[in-house]
Amino acid sequence: FDSPLIQLVNMYLEVAACMLLLKAAYREPWNDAAVTASTAVFLFWQINDVDGFFLADNYDLGVPGDLAAYMAVNCLLILALVGLAAWFISRKRLDEEYRNFLSGGRRFGFWRVVFFLLPAVRVIAVELVNERIMLNNSNPVVSLFLLLIVYGVLNYIFRCDMQTRRIQEQQMHLRQQELYIQNLESVQRDVRIFRHDFKNRMAGAVLQADEGNLQAVQEFITEVTGEFERKVGEKIFQTAQLGNIQIAELKGLLAVKAAEMQRREIPFRLEAAAPVTQTAIPAGELCRAAGILLDNAAEETEAFLRKREADGKRRDETFSNRDDLGKYSGIGVTALFCADETGVSILVKNPARSQVPLSRIWKEGYSTKGSGRGMGLTSYRQIVESYEHVSSMTYQEDGFFVQELKIGAKGG
Repeated sequence: FDSPLIQLVNMYLEVAACMLLLKAAYREPWNDAAVTASTAVFLFWQINDVDGFFLADNYDLGVPGDLAAYMAVNCLLILALVGLAAWFISRKRLDEEYRNFLSGGRRFGFWRVVFFLLPAVRVIAVELVNERIMLNNSNPVVSLFLLLIVYGVLNYIFRCDMQTRRIQEQQMHLRQQELYIQNLESVQRDVRIFRHDFKNRMAGAVLQADEGNLQAVQEFITEVTGEFERKVGEKIFQTAQLGNIQIAELKGLLAVKAAEMQRREIPFRLEAAAPVTQTAIPAGELCRAAGILLDNAAEETEAFLRKREADGKRRDETFSNRDDLGKYSGIGVTALFCADETGVSILVKNPARSQVPLSRIWKEGYSTKGSGRGMGLTSYRQIVESYEHVSSMTYQEDGFFVQELKIGAKGG
């Protein structure tokens, strides 16, 4: 049988081949591909060893009949064990947890190294045991023991991460409620101010009506309704639209992003005509994708507004108070959510300072913001390519940069 060093080299050659396959097929980052490939190779050989518990008969591999029977039984057992493992992973939703593990970045740096070393751990563990009992390159007992240890470690990591995410979600919900209350208080305050001003101005309008100056009365009504829409109507509209986002994590994200853009004086308009209740991808991935699109749109819009300021134009032009901006009418960030039986579409639009090189923005590390930036869209593309029912479209139209994310129904 092979020496431990040869076994180790062979296993990591398999890991390298698996890494290349993952990179070519799914465009996984090299570090994620290395962790996944190492884990897959480790699990394959563990399952291959565990089937030794079920091979009770003795086979003479020098006899063609015994060799064929051994290979047939071995293949059937491996398929059965792989199927059982796939069912178990799906049942425990380990696939979603593993995806969250990969997206955790540096938080799980130590455990990434441990997972990459799993093939080496297998070879060393089997060799240490077999030196004492003179077996070959496999040992079902050791393999089963290692599988149980790996599952225990995974369970510990994922449970700790789940608790952390639950705490973050609770904090997000509290923040969301705080922002919602602040928004309602702001609406109430604006209504009181408007009511006070309206009563004073109405007295003048009554005098103009008594004098028969209908033109002045019409101008008054137009001015008052326009002012109400600017000061109160838009806030009421946004609160109602946010109410249609019924995915708690996404609603919290949008509330935080809206507050952040308000603080930075970036006009933001949210539209969700129909309730958005669920999507066919995990809420965490949905929030990551939407957050990347909104962050990029906010940064570009802020730069666009600074440029307009430098050109001597007003910064506070919003969606409803100017109609003479030409192709930039409705300047600001727009987020449109559409939900129906076919799935959910998210469209994020923002003004662009110049023509965007669409063929280059997806390259890792490319950014209009300087070196060391530009990882957001790369992460966004990885999310899109991780699901068959998710697609993305990017284009520039009438001075606006538009990104659309379509999440189809699972199996649709």
